Amino acid sequence: MTENSNRCTILKNNWLYFAAVVLFLTFLFRNCGLYPVVFADEYYYSKFSRLLPLRYSPLPDYLYLSIYRLTNICGDGFLNCARILNTLFFIAAMPFIYLTTRRVSTKRIASIVALLAVLGPINSYTAYYMPEALYFFAFWLLTWFILRLDNTADLRSWCFAGILLGLSALIKPHTLFLLPAIVVYILYAGRKKEGKWALQAIGNAFIFVAIAFVVKFSIGYLLAGEAGVTFFGAFYTAIASRTTSNLHRYFELLSLSTESAKGHILAICLMFGVPIAFAIKASFESALYKEETRSSHRIAVYALLVLVSLILVVSLFTASIAGTGIDITTTHLHMRYYNFALPLLLVIVASQLSLEQTANMLKRRAIVAFPIGAAIVYAVYTFMAPYVPMFIDSPELRGFTYNRTVIYVLSGISFLALALWVYSAQAGAKVFLYLLMPLAVVFSTYDVNGELRHRLVPNVFDRAGIFTKHYLSNVSNEELSKLVIVGSDECGMYRTLFYLDNPKASFETIPLRAAYDVSKLPVGKEWILVIGEHALPENMCYQLQMQGFTLARATCTTTVDFKKFSWPGVISYARGLSFAEPWGTWSSGDVVTLEFSKPLPEKFTVHLVAHAFGPNVGKEFAAHVGDNAIGFTLGTSPQERVLEFSNPKKSKVLKIDVPSACSSKELGLGGDDRRLGIALTELRIEPL
Repeated sequence: MTENSNRCTILKNNWLYFAAVVLFLTFLFRNCGLYPVVFADEYYYSKFSRLLPLRYSPLPDYLYLSIYRLTNICGDGFLNCARILNTLFFIAAMPFIYLTTRRVSTKRIASIVALLAVLGPINSYTAYYMPEALYFFAFWLLTWFILRLDNTADLRSWCFAGILLGLSALIKPHTLFLLPAIVVYILYAGRKKEGKWALQAIGNAFIFVAIAFVVKFSIGYLLAGEAGVTFFGAFYTAIASRTTSNLHRYFELLSLSTESAKGHILAICLMFGVPIAFAIKASFESALYKEETRSSHRIAVYALLVLVSLILVVSLFTASIAGTGIDITTTHLHMRYYNFALPLLLVIVASQLSLEQTANMLKRRAIVAFPIGAAIVYAVYTFMAPYVPMFIDSPELRGFTYNRTVIYVLSGISFLALALWVYSAQAGAKVFLYLLMPLAVVFSTYDVNGELRHRLVPNVFDRAGIFTKHYLSNVSNEELSKLVIVGSDECGMYRTLFYLDNPKASFETIPLRAAYDVSKLPVGKEWILVIGEHALPENMCYQLQMQGFTLARATCTTTVDFKKFSWPGVISYARGLSFAEPWGTWSSGDVVTLEFSKPLPEKFTVHLVAHAFGPNVGKEFAAHVGDNAIGFTLGTSPQERVLEFSNPKKSKVLKIDVPSACSSKELGLGGDDRRLGIALTELRIEPL
């Protein structure tokens, strides 16, 4: 009996760890085989983490970029490696969500909250080459530590909290927008009934902020040099400078920000009415009554401060980029800039389950709940119009409003939970946590997973990028840097750039179905990848047409560099060659055959740089074009030979006969059994 009891205890203590392992494997298998989703974001994060020095990144996510540079060890599988790291970091946040909830609830309830948090649609971010998963972990590590601190915390604790925030700001600079909220929270948490606590709280806040900036700037400098000493990086600084252009623009931003904030407030009230109501009530009570702060109130105040500050910033950001040429309007809800904090609302609800019923609180709860209930009714009546939830930027709301049946069912339960909360905090919290949230998670996860499943099938931009990457990288990465993509879909072309995996490859946007003017090809570019219905001149040197895209060479060349693996647009077929090496390529057999993509000129010279192997030194090689044959000899070091041919039949084939092909093994010089003869470095055709 004792042994069975011990086994049950072990299972109870470890089931959350088991669940974490299962979820890790589930997300990993779900993400396998998916083509990239979010552009241009995934392209930029991949580019600046893997392909360029950190100092060139316009986004100051230097810690994230440094960690994900490890994906280079995976070669072409870098995206899958990034997804493994994403999933590890995402699941690693579970213990901190659990420990945060344990401050106000039982182990069982804390486990449920942790599971609901990671089962939500936010786990879709593990599939993207973006910092969201790592940031999710960093936020919850920071939150867990800060919520452990109260008016008894010493200066060292707040210093460590500053370190955590500074590190988080190097994952995403948006962390700095948490500073006002956390500073206010530090002052709030430092309150005491008696004694001079204000000066100590202000000192804690000052040290916290100072340490955060010291860590951000010092580590940023170590990772990226002078470029790392920045608040928000070149990208967000440019947006800010455009935002503050004139007084009229300020009024315009105020109007647009208000419109955007309205959408966020409606969404939060619709999905999280009960915890928002308690957070508002707890904040007012904390401000009005001078008493020792309880854990449930501290968490509620912290959550409300964080969400309010981030919603204000997100609304301003959305307003600042609306109408600037980016396909964004104020009806676009960027909830992913704060949905990492939404599990805090589940923690708030968990704290309600253990509250004792207090009759004199009914009136206060009713006053707080009324406007939230009205917001829920309005959101359902308008079906959240004109706001548009996107499965990437607002997956929670997208799942909540999946269709009319879903929004009616979920919003009805949300309203019921809020109404019950007015009369009984425990009853409302139970309906919210045990009924509304599981259903919302099911619907939203189903929706977002369905969207991700669409990415199992490549589109034309995927296929064009994958094909061109392999086709040109067989020559060299230098060829990829000479490529320009041409098309009318900018977002799609970023997808193609992601596969090309070369920082110098670029794109040009032209109108739909417009022909491309090759004369406008940028300097240094030789290859054109046309995606879509865009005509190219018929006299292009080389065109390879595929379904939906065409790869063409704009500059003609008749030079064969044998240090490369292939020569697209120059040689269409080669036989009798070994593999390319840093100096060139050995022949392998008695005859080397090179078939050019186009007929050779009627009269031309061959400039051949080569040397001979072993018994072939000093012996006569023979080069053939059509009926003409020219002999030449070679020494042991590279030499140039100029051979003049007449080609009246316009043959495309050049052959070289090797006099005495033999292997190093036959000569007793090693184990190489390739039958070598001529070492080819370069071959160039010049018309006469």
